[in-house]
Amino acid sequence: ALATRALAMLYAASPLMNGNDDAYAQQMANRDGKRLLNPVYDNSKWAKAAAACKDVMGLGVYHIYTADFRSTHSIAFPATIAPPIHPEYSYKHFPEGWQNIDPFESYRSLFNGQVTAMDNPELIFTRGKNISGERIKDMVIHQLPTVAKGWNTHGATMKQVDAYYMSDGTDCPGMNSEYAGTPAYQGRIDTRPRTTGYTTNNTDHKPLPNGVSLQYAEREPRFYASIAYNGMYWHLGNEPEVQNQDQQVFYYRGDGNGYANSMFWLRTGIGVAKYVHPDDTYYNSDAAKVKDKDEPAIRYADILLMYAEALNELTTSYEVPSWDGSITYTISRNVEDMRTGIKPIRMRAGVPDYDADTYSNPIKFRIKLKRERQIELFAEGKRYYDLRRWKDAEVEEAMPVYGCYTFMSNANKDLFHTPVPISNLSATFSPKMYFWPIKHSELKRNKLLTQNPGWTYND
Repeated sequence: ALATRALAMLYAASPLMNGNDDAYAQQMANRDGKRLLNPVYDNSKWAKAAAACKDVMGLGVYHIYTADFRSTHSIAFPATIAPPIHPEYSYKHFPEGWQNIDPFESYRSLFNGQVTAMDNPELIFTRGKNISGERIKDMVIHQLPTVAKGWNTHGATMKQVDAYYMSDGTDCPGMNSEYAGTPAYQGRIDTRPRTTGYTTNNTDHKPLPNGVSLQYAEREPRFYASIAYNGMYWHLGNEPEVQNQDQQVFYYRGDGNGYANSMFWLRTGIGVAKYVHPDDTYYNSDAAKVKDKDEPAIRYADILLMYAEALNELTTSYEVPSWDGSITYTISRNVEDMRTGIKPIRMRAGVPDYDADTYSNPIKFRIKLKRERQIELFAEGKRYYDLRRWKDAEVEEAMPVYGCYTFMSNANKDLFHTPVPISNLSATFSPKMYFWPIKHSELKRNKLLTQNPGWTYND
């Protein structure tokens, strides 16, 4: 309940709800003409949101999940790939560093069913495990490639791939370069050319196997736990025939898992590995061969990021009571408090914490925070709502969707890895899409209800 309260407080503080006087907000009113989106900005709402997050943090019940450093190796459970040496973090234990943890497995097993809800100290709220057809494992069936008898249809965008950091915490070459000239992307574009070439063995660019684009080399661990890049190995441990396990999957046209004259291929040529357990396969259409997963509706990492976001927006100090009034918090834009929300997530991911300049600059921190949420909460149903509450959706959801050139075969693999707009994945946004319509039947049942702006009453 406290976590849900914190989420509601954050929404109330965000630009869509707080100080919104645009044309859409002016239409959002009840029958008496009262505005439902507050046109007057109130900075104290961010303090209340931060205090609500502190209420959850102060429970002492939840913490960031980590998996131990692993020295043994298999395709399914590889040995820990230590991040590049960093003088501040490489020799300290979590949460001050990453010396004793496996950043890749810490993130991967949080979602793929390896850790049950009961044993997951990060999971605050989950739901829907018993709803057949709407479970996380059903989504995984859509993610699994054709070779695993999956639907081979759920993919990721080039924008998402570009969001992930390099293993040393820097941006990837060519990041967001397709959006050059877009004002909203100022400061979010890397002008270097994208990396070319391919791996020539299984060892020089771990965890990449042979034949994989170097665009995917030396990325942060969350990338490898989330993105099914072209040429990734799928373990498929529940395949009954051993020869059908450990399959390297390419999405080139003509390679079986790539473009086909059917519905079952990835439009972007980029798959989703998040939630997929090494044993998962859909052999013989048997969902029991896909490990049960728990939906991370609210997890502790989200609370920490919400806390840091709220603190960053403060312009003065506030005294805010706890949920039960037992204590009073002093809430301000304190860098060490902000670090409390960011550093554990970055250490678990095996990437350096933000630098002092980022923490000291609210605009730079906001840009980094939004990117952190895009990476950390990928495929958890958060970004759709984040873009709306930030009022970023009008730009972000109207931009062309880019992916690989999936009509190219292995003979033209350089062209395959050249980002192109995906014409059959339309991107559009209009203000009415901030809130979906209230059902006509509900409007007829209660004449005092007003329809959301841009939608019809059907009278």
